[in-house]
This record gives sequence, C-alpha cells and structure tokens, in this order.
Amino acid sequence: MELIADGADVAQIAEATLNAADKAFERMGDDPGFSEAVWLLTQLGIAAKKDDPRQHLESVGLILSPHSSIAEVASAVRSAMELRLSKSGRSSDISDIASNSLVSAITLHLDAKLGGLFEASAGDVHRALGELGKQKEFGELSRTFFGRISSDSLKYFLDKTIDTHLGQGQRFQTRSDARQFRDALSTHCHEASEIVQKFAAEWFSKNRFKGDGDIRRDKTEGFGRYAIQKIRSEMKERAKTHE
Repeated sequence: MELIADGADVAQIAEATLNAADKAFERMGDDPGFSEAVWLLTQLGIAAKKDDPRQHLESVGLILSPHSSIAEVASAVRSAMELRLSKSGRSSDISDIASNSLVSAITLHLDAKLGGLFEASAGDVHRALGELGKQKEFGELSRTFFGRISSDSLKYFLDKTIDTHLGQGQRFQTRSDARQFRDALSTHCHEASEIVQKFAAEWFSKNRFKGDGDIRRDKTEGFGRYAIQKIRSEMKERAKTHE
C-alpha cells in the first residue's frame, strides 16, 4: 500500500484500508458470525432485565455458573459463538473476527467496571453483568464491540501489507514501530466508534420497550449493519480532515 510507504497517518491509512476492504464490510452484515455476535451482544443486555438472567442466557446457549469469573464469562461467550456457528454450518474469517471481538468486548467491559480486579468475586461479576440492561451500559459495551471488530477487520487487511514495509529505510524500521502503528489504529477505531455509543443505547432502550422486554433477531441484524455503516462513514469523515 503506497500510503504506508509514504508515511501517511493512521486516519488516512484506515480510510484507504476501508476502501480496499469495502466488499468485506458489505458482506459483514450477512455473515453468520457477525449476526450471531450482535445477537448475543443484545441478549446480554436483555438477560440483565429478566427475573432469571442465567436462565435466559442459557436459552441462547450462553451457560454461566453462579460462580463465574471474568475469564469464565469470556469462555462461555466463546463457546456459545462456536456452538451457534457449528449449527449454522457456515463460518468465515469475518466470523472468527466477530467472535474474538465479542469475547474481547465483554472482557474489557467487565475489567473496566470492576477496576481491573484480578480477584473479582463471582458476585461482583454477576452484578456487572446485571448492569448491562441499563441504556448507558449497553451503549458502552456496544461501542467497545463495534470499535474492536472494526479495528480487527482493518488489521486483517493491513497485516498482509505491513510486513512488506518493515526494515531499514522502510515505513516501519522495527517490529516495535509496526506494533505502535497497530495500537494507534486500534485507538483510531475506538475513537470513531464513539458515534455508535449513543445510537446503540437509544436503540436498545426503544426496541426492548417495543418488544415487551425482548428484541427480535431481524431487529438485531439491522442494528449491526447500521452500526458498522456509521463507523465506516465516521472513519471516512475523519480521514478527510487529515488530507
């Protein structure tokens, strides 16, 4: 990619990568892994408002014990994704990215809410999960998920190019330089995903109310597609300011 060789900034490279990856982003809305990840994301919020949250999560394949740690919640989310994808009989690179992004999002969210407590009790973990039914909390989790999947999708395309620009006299002289760029790209995607936070919070509250406490799958699929589109548009706008 010429922009990398020319030393363009993160916003410009992210925008160029988005252009190169447009077809993949367009397919994302129809990808089974992406759809399942967004579905489970919303079910975490729905479950928090149920009389028996664990029972509701179990009904969608997410099995938690009363003694779950953050790591065990992450493992349960991954297992639920794997189970649902195995039943569909379809998977893809996007599915893998979506699954990893959801696991990372819930882990990061719980870590942040619990102050990074390594020894957070099961009670602390379940109380934090119980907060996901709140509009603000769901918006924050959604932002983390969509920022993560955007970042990881861009890196998937860029990683094929970055190593060809690594070495003396190249854009990245050391692997540390390349790693710093990837970190900056993650930050860029997180900042761009801010546009999703309020939208997701309001969408969740509105659709949960309309659905008498539940949200239909077709609604979550539309939500996922629109959220990704909003981030793509935001990234392109941000890139324009760096031209």
